Amino acid sequence: MLKKMISALFVALTVIVGASAAQSIFPVSRTDADGVTRSGYLDEEGITVLPFAYAKAGEFADCGLAAVEDNKWQTAVIDRQGNLVVPYTEAPVTVDFSDEMLAYRYTDHSVYYTLEGKQVGSYAGAVGFFEDGLLLCKSPASDLYVYLKEDGTQAFAGEFKDAGVFSGGRALVQTTAGAYLAIDTAGQTLYTLESSIVPSYMTIFGEDTVVLSNGTNQALYSLEDSAYITDFLYNSISEFHEGAAMVRQINRWGLMDVSGRLLTEPTYYYLSYMGEGLYAARSADGSAAAVDANGNIAYRTPSYVGGFNELHYGLSWHGMADGSLIFFRKNGGYFAGLKNAENPTLLSQNVVRVTQDGATRYINLSDGKILLEQPQSFNLGSGITAKTVHYERFLGYQANGSEHGWNVDFPDISGLPDAAVQKKINAAIREFFLKGPSITAEYEALEGGYGVSVEGSVLVVWANCVSGKGAGSSVWNNNLAFDMHTGEQYQIGDLFVSGYIDEVKGMLPDDHAIYLYSFPRMSTKGVTYFYNEYESESRRAYTESYLLPFDQLRGVLDRSGACYTALQTPFTRPVTTVAGFSDVGKDHWAAPYIQIVADKGLMNGAGGKFRPDEAITTAEVCATIARSQKLEDAAAVMDGISPTAWYAGEVSAVEAAGLLDGLTEDFQPDAAITRAAAMRLFANLLVKNGSRLPDDAAVKQALSAFSDQADIPAEHRAAVVLCIQKGLVKGYADGTLLPQGAFTRAEFAKLLTMI
Repeated sequence: MLKKMISALFVALTVIVGASAAQSIFPVSRTDADGVTRSGYLDEEGITVLPFAYAKAGEFADCGLAAVEDNKWQTAVIDRQGNLVVPYTEAPVTVDFSDEMLAYRYTDHSVYYTLEGKQVGSYAGAVGFFEDGLLLCKSPASDLYVYLKEDGTQAFAGEFKDAGVFSGGRALVQTTAGAYLAIDTAGQTLYTLESSIVPSYMTIFGEDTVVLSNGTNQALYSLEDSAYITDFLYNSISEFHEGAAMVRQINRWGLMDVSGRLLTEPTYYYLSYMGEGLYAARSADGSAAAVDANGNIAYRTPSYVGGFNELHYGLSWHGMADGSLIFFRKNGGYFAGLKNAENPTLLSQNVVRVTQDGATRYINLSDGKILLEQPQSFNLGSGITAKTVHYERFLGYQANGSEHGWNVDFPDISGLPDAAVQKKINAAIREFFLKGPSITAEYEALEGGYGVSVEGSVLVVWANCVSGKGAGSSVWNNNLAFDMHTGEQYQIGDLFVSGYIDEVKGMLPDDHAIYLYSFPRMSTKGVTYFYNEYESESRRAYTESYLLPFDQLRGVLDRSGACYTALQTPFTRPVTTVAGFSDVGKDHWAAPYIQIVADKGLMNGAGGKFRPDEAITTAEVCATIARSQKLEDAAAVMDGISPTAWYAGEVSAVEAAGLLDGLTEDFQPDAAITRAAAMRLFANLLVKNGSRLPDDAAVKQALSAFSDQADIPAEHRAAVVLCIQKGLVKGYADGTLLPQGAFTRAEFAKLLTMI
């Protein structure tokens, strides 16, 4: 059965090793208006390398492979070219990678593959990867540990109450009698620990060092010497990483090697391993730093808010009190900063995914370029837009310290012709999402987004969320349907005649009771029913969807009803044009000016169109001036003008009135008039009506404010300044006047209303 995954349900496709490897491509995701999240891969220039063809995409591991999911709740492994290495199969909880193998982890077993995609075997209770040719497994039947070969046979006799993976040909185990031993790959005992000795970790560090606990403190012990390396001086000793472990005495932290030598005295108030040999340290003065095992500072900041997380691709980060994020390198030093950003995830040596200004963005830190951004609005057609609104509600903290609450997006609709209808629809949408799936669910975590579509004349909005966390959580995909002309809501029953349930029941799979097929969603094609399965310990919450086309439903459809009619009738906007021009709506910025010049007969369109964004020609400018000034026809046609041209009389009248002074040379009536030439014509008109051109000093001072003043012909400079003084033109925000550019017909219509 088809299982349509909801984005918030996707399992984390984890990469256990190789997290710091350099990558040139990384996974990105975007959610479209249909509420479906699609993933692909970009390079650091923002170019799509692998298409948005996956329901979920994981990062590439050092071995060059990544895990991806499809919309059928299946997982595959691909290489960097998008080739399938492991075909799509039932989704595991995680996919782990090593330098030699990969593993699909299910709740009760793991399936191992070579990096070429050949299946090695399936092993119940597997832990980690094969080390020294052996795999540690916990038997589901006995709840005891054994070591297996690749062929699935037991490497040697013996089951253990506890055990660690092999390293350097040795492993630490606890017998069923409770004794702790160090064994070799043949199962032979190398060392037997004293009965009073209790290892803190089932791991041998270095050649023969183990960490022991006396119930209160910890110490190091040498297996080979059967002697303590240190006394029980430490409240805590961490596992060793690259030969160093964190140690705590009272409330101070330091670092120690496997020989028990202190590399850094316990002086830090806080210490945690970041990876790649660095530690996040907090000093008595409140500063935070990334230090190596010897206490050498790679990066330090006197103040921070969160961060100093594990190193990823040689980078880490921390937050600042002003809401900015600072990224720093493993080898020390500031790398980049982002303002108003949170929730960072490093995806390559240069790329981070963050939430910034309410949007999810993928940013190249080296140049600040936004490579991809989750759309914050969607064009639904017919001038209608859905803008994303984010809502959060904090409910408290969970046992693991993570925040518990709501993190939900929903749409705000704009562009509907009737403001009252639009307000009514938006109020219902907001109430729907802020109320949540049920009264009891109001107190559960809720996370996700929405989908929206125009179906004929019906606006359909649906939730795309997960209610709750962990086992028992479920998909919430209920929906609303609005008549876009009236704002009235349609229910699924409005589509059907009475008694339709039994017939619909026969069209759906009988795997589940009819009442479990919830939240039916209408469209122009038919009705989609959904079966939502709860999350369990072995399976994520998911949705099965079933589209019942109208042809299949024809026996129970109310074809004469308002709901079906609205679904089958394309939405059309009422005619709202200016002065009869089909290309000028009442919401056009120049609508009032075009209405004025049209009413006065100063500017005419052609074929029912005004062409507001086209450049105006010299002939059209002359015609409007002649009409606005009511100039009499000239005694003769202007030289160079054809007597049969539509504008011959008006251009000639303008020339005879002296308004083309300075403009007759190389006169081209059919070409777009430059802004400078148009301003010269307006200045000639202003002078004729009594204005005076400014002097040279005034011209120089006025034009000094424009960076492109050199583009103004010398003979037009005074005219341009006169137009500026009269408020006809102002220039642009970037300090330019664009004298060689052109006025659009809409811009010129505005100018006409100002003289």
